[in-house]
Amino acid sequence: MRRVTAQFLKHPDILHWGFEVIYLGEDEFGTWTALPAGTRRWKGETPVSPTRNDAVFCAPHRSWWHLHYSGGQDEAYTHFVDISTPPKWVGVDRYEMVDLDLDVAVLRDGSVVVEDEDEFLAHQVLYGYTQEMTRRAREETDRVVAALTEGAEPFFDVAGSWLDRSRS
Repeated sequence: MRRVTAQFLKHPDILHWGFEVIYLGEDEFGTWTALPAGTRRWKGETPVSPTRNDAVFCAPHRSWWHLHYSGGQDEAYTHFVDISTPPKWVGVDRYEMVDLDLDVAVLRDGSVVVEDEDEFLAHQVLYGYTQEMTRRAREETDRVVAALTEGAEPFFDVAGSWLDRSRS
């Protein structure tokens, strides 16, 4: 069992959300890690309550998103996709990405929503997002909305398979 840190940053290097996850493996979509209920997490440098439900992360190889999939255990969401810079491995036990505020979620009723547009607009100025970051974030948000609406992989069966694997 290999423990890994999944660290979200705010541009360019401010600590944001962090998680101590368990490496599961890789496939054509990315690197998969497990978040069993009780996983340690923090915001900035401050510990917060551990996770309540089993879930998996997918850190894609090149895409500008990061998936948090709980298989419907969360009270509000079935899928939560952070729009971010592509996750980068900065060591064998740590990957990082810059959270670009926009989130795409599938609610329990199946609707797909984009959240935190106001943060995205404010943080473009506050954190000095480049035009490339802003453009890529918007384009990726549109792609993720379409993928979740259409039931595309790796967001559904593939994610469910990794979640099942994490529990065994």
